[in-house]
Amino acid sequence: MRLFLCAAVLGILCPALAPAQNPTTPRLFTSDTVQIRYLEEGSGEPVLLIHGLGGRLEDWTAAGFVAGLAAAGFRVTAYDARGHGESSKFHDSDRYGNEDVADVLRLLDHLSIERAHVIGYSHGSKIASELVAQHPDRVSSVVYGGWGAGNPLSYEDCLATVDALARGEFPVPLMRALQASDASLPTKEEQAMFMERYTAANDMLALAAAFGAHCADDPESAASLNPSGVPSLAIVGALDGRLPSVRAMAQEMDGALKVHVIPGADHLTARRHPQFLAQVLSFLNETRCQ
Repeated sequence: MRLFLCAAVLGILCPALAPAQNPTTPRLFTSDTVQIRYLEEGSGEPVLLIHGLGGRLEDWTAAGFVAGLAAAGFRVTAYDARGHGESSKFHDSDRYGNEDVADVLRLLDHLSIERAHVIGYSHGSKIASELVAQHPDRVSSVVYGGWGAGNPLSYEDCLATVDALARGEFPVPLMRALQASDASLPTKEEQAMFMERYTAANDMLALAAAFGAHCADDPESAASLNPSGVPSLAIVGALDGRLPSVRAMAQEMDGALKVHVIPGADHLTARRHPQFLAQVLSFLNETRCQ
């Protein structure tokens, strides 16, 4: 028996199916003067992939998500969020936050997609949560990877993280929030090696601005996500510091959120774990319109 019905019970209609054009070839579209790079593959019900902070659409292709979901009968879209990859970058936090959500809506409109299954990871899940809270009619289902409702950092630690990112330094407050409470921080040498790769691949001032856009905002609460009627799944590593917030969110949503915990995985490794894609495919097959 399917756990969720695409019917009037949920107030959700099945989206019209349409094939992707020029699959696997990244393209650009203009989102209110902002250039956004994206790619599509496959045909069927639309799935949108939103990467985490410092990521890009290749995070999903390299992990086999795009090919795997397309092979399962979905029309898959991955994109570089503003400030990331080859999309436009800004050093002003006002250019992020709600504008990230607007980019998603404009991308869906550009592709003539009325409603999509949305899969986010970490910062991408934050964007997905805002989309669900503000525009549940555009979301067929949602997967929150490595994310739970509520801000994991105090305002002071959030600003300290912004400052560290802007200077190209290892964001200690953020890392502490993302790892298990009994875990040790990486050594100074490991931090330096990580940041050397991270800064080479990113515009750090843009990442600082993208992260800083959420320091003073009112984060989405479980209460704001529960009434949406959008089938929801959270996937989190057992060693991820966000696990307690995921469990609290599930409790507040009173059964409206499914949770899968990946044993032995942390915030940085859960997305690439085979269980992540397997759980996503299982969930999408439950929620897809047939």
